[in-house]
Amino acid sequence: MREILRLAVVLASICIGCAFFLTFVRGATKDRIEYQKIKLLVAPAVKAVLPSYDNDPIFERIKVKISEEKIVTVFPAKKGGKLIGIGYAGIGTGHGGPVEVMLGLTLEGKILGINVVSHAETPGIGTLPVESKEFLGQFKGKTLDSDFGGEVQAVSGATETSTAITEGVSEGMKLFPKIKEKI
Repeated sequence: MREILRLAVVLASICIGCAFFLTFVRGATKDRIEYQKIKLLVAPAVKAVLPSYDNDPIFERIKVKISEEKIVTVFPAKKGGKLIGIGYAGIGTGHGGPVEVMLGLTLEGKILGINVVSHAETPGIGTLPVESKEFLGQFKGKTLDSDFGGEVQAVSGATETSTAITEGVSEGMKLFPKIKEKI
């Protein structure tokens, strides 16, 4: 009986030691893993929507607290150390679920470009707006005062996806004043 108790204590000690070690490793690598995920998934969209910059917007990203439940990751584009634009995501609701849209904006709130970061739309006709440079290009130059619903032409046959992208841009633009005052 005493031998079983001793083995149980040794085994429990090893398990606790491993748990602490894994917790330490996770904490030590958390930021690096997040950076790599963002670099792989989000960086292409950031590069597509922001003008030429000489910094690393992914590394210099800023988390902006909009409200108690909403935090937005902002990617600052700088040239010669001066902030020239920002990128961040807006989310619309598509047929297959959320559609995450990266917006690139000037500091005055003019859209430099948009790109879809992630979606779950039906492959084929449902993804036409995501892949259409003409559709995505319609947003360039628009501002907070723009009527996205009235000025943007949907892609025929993919109205829900077009609407979701437009909704994501509109939602993102509504966040701009709050983001601007905090960066």
